[in-house]
Amino acid sequence: MAGIRPVLCPSCGAQVRKNGYCSACHMPLTVLKKAFNTSDYYYNIGYDRAVARDLSGAIESLNMSLRYNKKNIMTRNLLGLVYYEMGEIVNALSQWVMSVNYKQSGNLASKYLKELRQDPTLLENVDQIAKKYNQALIYANTNNYDLAIIQLKSVLSANPHFVKGYLLLALLYINADNYERARTTLRRVLKIDKANTLAIHYLHEMGDTDENIIEMSKESVENDGLLDEDEAAITLSTETGSSGGSIRMFFNDIIERYKAKAVSRGEYGEISFAKYSGIYVILGIILGICLLFFVVVPAQKRKIIKEKDDLIKSYSEELADRNQTINTLSNEIAELNLEIDELKNPQNAGENPLPDYSDIQSGMSDEDLQNMINNE
Repeated sequence: MAGIRPVLCPSCGAQVRKNGYCSACHMPLTVLKKAFNTSDYYYNIGYDRAVARDLSGAIESLNMSLRYNKKNIMTRNLLGLVYYEMGEIVNALSQWVMSVNYKQSGNLASKYLKELRQDPTLLENVDQIAKKYNQALIYANTNNYDLAIIQLKSVLSANPHFVKGYLLLALLYINADNYERARTTLRRVLKIDKANTLAIHYLHEMGDTDENIIEMSKESVENDGLLDEDEAAITLSTETGSSGGSIRMFFNDIIERYKAKAVSRGEYGEISFAKYSGIYVILGIILGICLLFFVVVPAQKRKIIKEKDDLIKSYSEELADRNQTINTLSNEIAELNLEIDELKNPQNAGENPLPDYSDIQSGMSDEDLQNMINNE
């Protein structure tokens, strides 16, 4: 027994009691395991979307992963890479700093932060880019569209992967009815994020079909001339030393380093129910039989018993009525018989019997007969 290692809580690291609850955070171990498995499942989806350059979808899935496990280091590191690839360096730094706070040793986020610190001008440029973008928003809100376009081109020259900057610039071109420039701008967005919903929505509003959008995303943006007016154009090339090349290096790192560490989709991914179809058929039959014997048959029995009780009650009431009629008729017959008996025996009714004249002789005179009647 002394060699058995205690079970530790995957959330706080405290020992789990025998009842399955953590001794520190008091969470049930089964719930925590299910939550962490779900977090890994959404991480896998985010990873697949990031590899397919659906960066907006990847951000959505990775944030869902963090809802189930905020300490998922792989999710935070990948989310930071996706933010960095979309030009949102501040959000990327936030994710990597939190990742390092949760785990320091053997964490790729430490490498990313170290490489960023080796470029002393990068963080300064990040601050300047944020200020210029906010100023462009102010210009746009105050109808100074030309100044807003100039400011955004300056921002995109310094950070050519800044998706939000391209989207705002495209809106300004659409407002100025310069649809060709807007399409060129949105093409750059689709090169970075193939399924960016806002970019696709703007193109639909300009009358482009899905087929046109697909063809547009395949076109090169190397020499589109979008930023040439500022003489500071930086394209989406993979040159080392440029900020765009640095971003691409970081993002490509996910393909090499994370591929071996991705969680198995067979364990946490979508479940194929085809192999369980036979079991489902058998369970359906069993459920149908149980439903028949425990619901349908008892209901039919109750119905039959109720009909039988109603029929017996009806016959009982009819029989009672007939018995009452028989009793009434029997009483009437008894009364009639009594009356007949009284008529046959008037003595029983208190009357004197009539005199018997059967012994009167035929030679008696009328006077003697009258005297005898009077004497009587």
